[in-house]
Amino acid sequence: MKWNNPYILLLLILVPIFLFFLSFARIQRKKKFERFANKKLYEFYFQEFSNFHWSLKNLLLILTFFFLILAAARPQWDKEVQIIKKEGIDIVVCIDVSKSMDAADIQPSRLERAKDQISLFIDQLQGDRLAIIAFAGTSFVQCPLTDDYGAARLFLSLLDTETVPSYGTNIGAALEMAMELFEVSDKHKVIVVASDGEDLEENSLDIAKKISQEGAVIYTLGIGSPEGSTILLQDNKGNQEYAKDDEGNIIFTKLDINTLTQIARITDGRFFPITPHQSEIFEIMQNINVIEKKKFDSREFIRYKEQYRYFTIFALISFLISILIANRKKINFNRVL
Repeated sequence: MKWNNPYILLLLILVPIFLFFLSFARIQRKKKFERFANKKLYEFYFQEFSNFHWSLKNLLLILTFFFLILAAARPQWDKEVQIIKKEGIDIVVCIDVSKSMDAADIQPSRLERAKDQISLFIDQLQGDRLAIIAFAGTSFVQCPLTDDYGAARLFLSLLDTETVPSYGTNIGAALEMAMELFEVSDKHKVIVVASDGEDLEENSLDIAKKISQEGAVIYTLGIGSPEGSTILLQDNKGNQEYAKDDEGNIIFTKLDINTLTQIARITDGRFFPITPHQSEIFEIMQNINVIEKKKFDSREFIRYKEQYRYFTIFALISFLISILIANRKKINFNRVL
């Protein structure tokens, strides 16, 4: 037997305390009576009162309390083995955290909108494993493949444009790192790229062609506007200024629809521009859900059956019997002192 709430059993210490007060109350009743009358009159005075029934009634109430404590502690016994088989696919999300993602042409900023979209994407997952890669000039794994969606959301919320200290945008490196996270046995590999598409290394198309041959499908989310925007930064003193290049010119960043579209098309994926309606994630999920799911490792769990109901029944029976017991007893009026 095991207890799911063992600390509740500490309340059992009250049972002997109640028994003590039950005995103490009986003794005190006699002592108080003897202060005002001869103890020989005790039986006569309490002839309508049954000590036995009174004690039995209280014992049953204490027993009710005892069984309720055992039920609340949730006793468990009788092992049963459950085999849980998990099915899903592995998905790697690559999020652009370069400085251009601070642009506010998409409110509140490109990066915040990207995080909102990916968070919504995580909400739709059922059984799939997810990994998150943050990239700028270099890439690193922010969250390894996991089916713990709460942990994935936590890692996602920590992302900002200071996460990757290396400046620039290298989509190709992020795609290569994503491929390293997949297992060799993965028949289907899904990569979601959330970026404004400004690939400064300009090698993403070549890498997309390479990984498409390994069965990877890339869906791209375009974060930003084709019209573009400046990037407002804050210096160490808290003053706001526009981001500038090495020559002192104000940087103007645009959504590169062409690059993101080609990356997706090469791998038989699709490009989705971010819209206020946030319908893109649901369209991606529709595409992913038609992919054949792979079986993850089956797990055996030993579970004990809940048995608290028996103690609850005992408590109810004890309580109902205590209600039926009366403290009064029949009196023989022909009795002579």
